[in-house]
Amino acid sequence: MRRLSFLVALWAALILGFATSAPDVAVASPDARIDQQIRPCFGLLIQPNLSHGCKVRYARPRHCARGYYRSRGHCVPGGYGPGYGGYGPSEINCDYAYPGQVSEAVARLYDGETLTLTSTNGGACVDSLNITQSIIIVVRNYSPGLNNPILVAPAGQPCIRIQPGVPYVVLEGLGLEASRAGSASCITGRATEIALKNVTVRYDGDASAFDVGDSRIELSDVVFIGRTRSAVVKATGTIMAQNVAIAATALGGAFETSGDSRLRDIRIVRLGDWTGSSRTRNSAGFVLSGMNRQQLVTIDGLYVDGFSRGVYIGGGDETTLLRPVVRDSDWALTVENANLRVNGGELEATDVGLYVASGVAFAANNKIVGVMRSGIYADAGGQVRAVDNRIYARPEGCKALVSGFFDGELTCRPWFEAPELYRTQRDRARLGYETYWPTQSFAPAPLAVGAGPADLADDAASMGQVGAPPPPSWAPQQGEGPR
Repeated sequence: MRRLSFLVALWAALILGFATSAPDVAVASPDARIDQQIRPCFGLLIQPNLSHGCKVRYARPRHCARGYYRSRGHCVPGGYGPGYGGYGPSEINCDYAYPGQVSEAVARLYDGETLTLTSTNGGACVDSLNITQSIIIVVRNYSPGLNNPILVAPAGQPCIRIQPGVPYVVLEGLGLEASRAGSASCITGRATEIALKNVTVRYDGDASAFDVGDSRIELSDVVFIGRTRSAVVKATGTIMAQNVAIAATALGGAFETSGDSRLRDIRIVRLGDWTGSSRTRNSAGFVLSGMNRQQLVTIDGLYVDGFSRGVYIGGGDETTLLRPVVRDSDWALTVENANLRVNGGELEATDVGLYVASGVAFAANNKIVGVMRSGIYADAGGQVRAVDNRIYARPEGCKALVSGFFDGELTCRPWFEAPELYRTQRDRARLGYETYWPTQSFAPAPLAVGAGPADLADDAASMGQVGAPPPPSWAPQQGEGPR
């Protein structure tokens, strides 16, 4: 009897358990299961994944190959991105680079690393670099040429801006261009150390192609071409330069040294864009000023062609000019409040060859050609100590004056004082900014010793730009009064 009652109780429990589990079985039917999943999943249309209820399965991103990093869902060359603190690309092909890619690469490099730019099909990277740490930028499969830059600055922005305090920046083999620069310079920086080797800069704007101050500057085999009323090259600090060519429309180079500096084989020529204008009459080729009294500056092989004021030296303890050559100037060499030694120079000027406004000038073994007013002239505040200088005046000009402390009685004035359209016939053949490209040696060969005026004119013309017309005749030309 007990056994029967036990079986009845067991049977009743089974029936009761089946009754209580029946709703779950009903809910587990396909229609009910789909309804329970759809109602709480508001983002189901965005992420449809019914097989896992409301839990969406996200695809795990695949790993990028070695040498690539993931950026915005894509694998990009260059290891790991800046968010991961890893390496960036060390080489960029400017034939395929997008604007700003070089800046991204520079930001990912470690201090002192090298970035290589390549361009096999003539493409150029469009970018404005902001340098905040030491870097070396070089090129591969590229050589600078006319209208063939490898880095082009966007309109109104510099090519390279170096922040103060950067230990060093080295640029080698680059061709830079800022054709719509506005008030921005192409290369600018302060309180740094910068070295340029085999670099070409073309600049069209209101500032300077190169504007670096309070720095240690090293230039070697560098070309600057600028269409601007400012100085194309503006540099202050300790300057070491060799084989530098500057083509300018108004002002060539303005240098202010703060330590012993050496410049060798500097060639500065005037472009023909503004020939005959007031900008030409106010032009200057090489300006050295603002020096302190604790330094020596040596300039060997300076060549200046086509500027009204060829060379200006102002201030400083001692400056030495060795073998300077000045062509097509009104006043070839001007000295103000400086101690200058000039030796072996060849100065071609319409008005005055060597003018000493104040300070002391030591002149020896110089040839001064074409002057109509004075070969060597000193104001009351200046002194000239001269020996073995030869002066070839224009036949219709003033008598050659060889030694100084001169006063106004020993000078004369041209009989027609007015700005001429062309100083000499060579001015007619000057190339403009769009077409100029240096094709000759940076340092012109010196003229033959003992050459007469005609020989000097021939040599001067042969040392001008390619395609120069015959040398100027020594017939009377219109001269300018003092400016």
